[in-house]
Amino acid sequence: GGLVPSLLPFSPLPMAEVHHPAALRNRGPILEQMAALLPQEPSGLALEVASGTGAHIEVYAPAFPRLTFQPSEYVPDKPASEDEQWAQYGKIGSRSGLNELACLDAHGCKKFTNVLPAVPLDLSVAWESWPAAVTENEGRFNLMVCSNVLHISPWECTVGLMNGGGKALVSGGHLFVYGPFKLDGAFFGDDGGAGNAAFDQKLRETNPVWAIRDVEKVSEAAAAARLKLEHQVRMPANNLLLHFVKEQ
Repeated sequence: GGLVPSLLPFSPLPMAEVHHPAALRNRGPILEQMAALLPQEPSGLALEVASGTGAHIEVYAPAFPRLTFQPSEYVPDKPASEDEQWAQYGKIGSRSGLNELACLDAHGCKKFTNVLPAVPLDLSVAWESWPAAVTENEGRFNLMVCSNVLHISPWECTVGLMNGGGKALVSGGHLFVYGPFKLDGAFFGDDGGAGNAAFDQKLRETNPVWAIRDVEKVSEAAAAARLKLEHQVRMPANNLLLHFVKEQ
């Protein structure tokens, strides 16, 4: 019930088997906080960066019917097997035989009239090399959303996200970034930060360029792209939702 759409009758698998449990857990709380921080009935263009299997877009799209969503996902040159996709590319979920973008479209444009076909997007490349569907709308996006990316990608991707946000968003446009973070260089949480400290260690062992990022450093990268950190909301499982607004 609520904001979660019912399963399509022809769905070969229940959605839960495609989407990772973490995405299914966090999408409701993220949506709730975004709805609270966005203006009433937002409209216009929205870009989701790193849409994964489409777990988030399938709740955002019906919740914000006046927004038109552009999903995107990093599509590596060499796809990894499902067993290796996490260590190689930080990817989770099961695409049940579909390629990255076809999987996204099955949960996006094939289900919702306000979702566009998914495009491949690599945050580590310059804005000029972003997909035409995005760059042709420079300065026209009212919303950008990115969940669980910054800790499982090189730091260049954080900088790329912010630079891209600075280019894509209208003045006063919104960027939401969800995931685990450090505050003032320290891990936090109901457990005193022990869980995220252990997670950070595991991330670095999996891939030396991964790490839980510090909010201060992230907001410095954002400020360089004229994105101002307006809110940081404590979320379940010791995560944060950062809300940036593009300066006028």
